[in-house]
Amino acid sequence: MTDTKTSYATCPLCEATCGLEIVTRGREVLSIRGDEQDIFSHGYICPKAYSLKELDADRDCIREPIVRRGDQWLKVSWDDAFAEVERGLMPILQERGRDALAVYVGNPNAHNLASLLYLPVLLHAAKTHNFFSASTVDQMPKQVTAGLMFGTMLSIPVPDLERTEFLLLLG
Repeated sequence: MTDTKTSYATCPLCEATCGLEIVTRGREVLSIRGDEQDIFSHGYICPKAYSLKELDADRDCIREPIVRRGDQWLKVSWDDAFAEVERGLMPILQERGRDALAVYVGNPNAHNLASLLYLPVLLHAAKTHNFFSASTVDQMPKQVTAGLMFGTMLSIPVPDLERTEFLLLLG
């Protein structure tokens, strides 16, 4: 039997960046809980983070490309999947123009290396003005405020409530 291993990570589900303690045995996730030593979350995680274990084990999770042929879904190679996208998308773009395409990005792309590397390439290649994101209603006000107050939207300010003389809450 394989020994268990404890790993520490940042939750990939939102910009709160809660610390996770993940116990695994081989490829199997045994438990996920909050990392009590994490400087921001202090062991707290939301129900979404607890669900990562079930998400990892979900047999219905799509882990390879599939395409629909009639009323069936078939596993295909990546080359075939990209060819299918090209077959369906190119006539639309040729007839309607680049803005017939909209790109929607869910959360949180800032914590996903593939998204950080390839999303700018995708957007540049798409040449569409239609770009939408969950962050506009999720955490964008916090990022704009952090940018205005601290010089970067990527800072994660921790309020010093004990020495605060004035606190304005919006939302």
